[in-house]
Amino acid sequence: MADSNKAKPEEKKVKDEEKKEVKEATAPKPKTPFEEFEAAIILIAKGVRVAQNGPITRAVRKSHMLRKKLSKADLIAVVEKYFSAKDNKGQLLDCVKLIQSPTMMEVEGTDSAVEKMEIEEKTSEKDFELLPEVKVYVYLIILIALFDKKMIKEAIKISEVAMKIVKSHNKRTMDPISARIYFYYGLSYTALGSPVTIRNQLLALYRSACLHHDVPGQAVLQNAILANYLYYNMYGQAEMFCNVTNAIEKDNNQYSRFLYYTGKINAVRLHYSDAEECLSQALRKCPKSALGFRQIVTKLLCIVQLLMGDIPERSVFLEKELERSLFPYFKLTQAVRVGSLLEFQKVLENFEGIFKKDGMISLITRLRHNVIKTGLRKICISYSKISLTAICEKLKYDSIEDIEYIVAKAIHDGVINACIDRKGGYVMSKENLDLYSSDEPAKAFDKRINFCLKLHNEAVKAMAYPIDAHKPKREKKMIEAEKEESEKKESKTEKKK
Repeated sequence: MADSNKAKPEEKKVKDEEKKEVKEATAPKPKTPFEEFEAAIILIAKGVRVAQNGPITRAVRKSHMLRKKLSKADLIAVVEKYFSAKDNKGQLLDCVKLIQSPTMMEVEGTDSAVEKMEIEEKTSEKDFELLPEVKVYVYLIILIALFDKKMIKEAIKISEVAMKIVKSHNKRTMDPISARIYFYYGLSYTALGSPVTIRNQLLALYRSACLHHDVPGQAVLQNAILANYLYYNMYGQAEMFCNVTNAIEKDNNQYSRFLYYTGKINAVRLHYSDAEECLSQALRKCPKSALGFRQIVTKLLCIVQLLMGDIPERSVFLEKELERSLFPYFKLTQAVRVGSLLEFQKVLENFEGIFKKDGMISLITRLRHNVIKTGLRKICISYSKISLTAICEKLKYDSIEDIEYIVAKAIHDGVINACIDRKGGYVMSKENLDLYSSDEPAKAFDKRINFCLKLHNEAVKAMAYPIDAHKPKREKKMIEAEKEESEKKESKTEKKK
């Protein structure tokens, strides 16, 4: 009995090993980068055949994964297979050969791509007509590879050739791919340091995208034009452009970028409440993987909240992914919260280089007045009566006249509840009113309700429904039966002919 019990677990082990071997044998082999690229092209061909952008957008999303996997050998294999002598094959090969190997990462399976290329060269002797969508997609993959390797001039050449193909084919199935071409076209000129040279072209492309109802192109070009204006600090023209155009909410990534740009414009133009709304919405809509974008938006949002007189929550600065980059802004928030001009000046001196690099220095200099206001509020809470000279000493300010004007402005704005006695040279604090007796709670409640309603409306708009979902089942069956009858009649007439 004991021997039979010992044999059972051994038999189980053998069976488990056999099952593993069978699974390993039957499991599909991982696709090589070249095969994944071919799968993306099949998706594009399917989208063109069905005349739907769904499969094409999936292929465009794959470009992010392909940029990490495709090697130089894979790119050469792609060009050799899918391009003929008529399609600028030589120019493309010259650009690809300039890329240092490996393209993005060390990749397995490059030999198989080269072997497939050799087989194709033997089998395909005649030139064939290629789908323009596939052609532009190949250009896009090569453009991304060149941009990642900081070969900006070559990337611009490739993008211009791709844009000529896009212009010559007015097809809606090309819209998702052409939108990515526009994005890298604008980004390449910005990296080169001369985006002004393509501003008129971007505006012309945006006009044609609006006329052709190219929604992905509109979203990308809208952001490219705003980025072009903001590169040269042309906030007035950027605001005018925002007022004339409508935001495209279909693509979350592009919409979050648009919200960031509008938030930045509103912050510079002193519309802080609108800026806070746009920036908080941009943070909510952007993907969590976009760390760089989240850092930039959070930095600007912190400054806007400080300018509004609010203090950002401590939890914002304690996120693992953002803690290091937000440290200077955490110190700045502490200085503003305390209301000390000396600490504020120290923070500015210590982190001036970082603030200039982030492009926030002009907004941060505005915070000086807020620091004084915070200090005044604390003084008025602590003292019922205090002289203007004592306020100067506490705030480390030089001029008594300037302090008098600042206090008067603070009283006018409702920052402090006090009155100035000019003859005596002191400030007299009044009794603080009960906040709940005013209309402030109602305003805050109304603001929250509006936010929730807006969020609900956006969610309803974003919902996608299948085609003919609103029709009852009988109508659907009738339509399908009619289609089948019409197809049978057409086939009979063709046979008779």
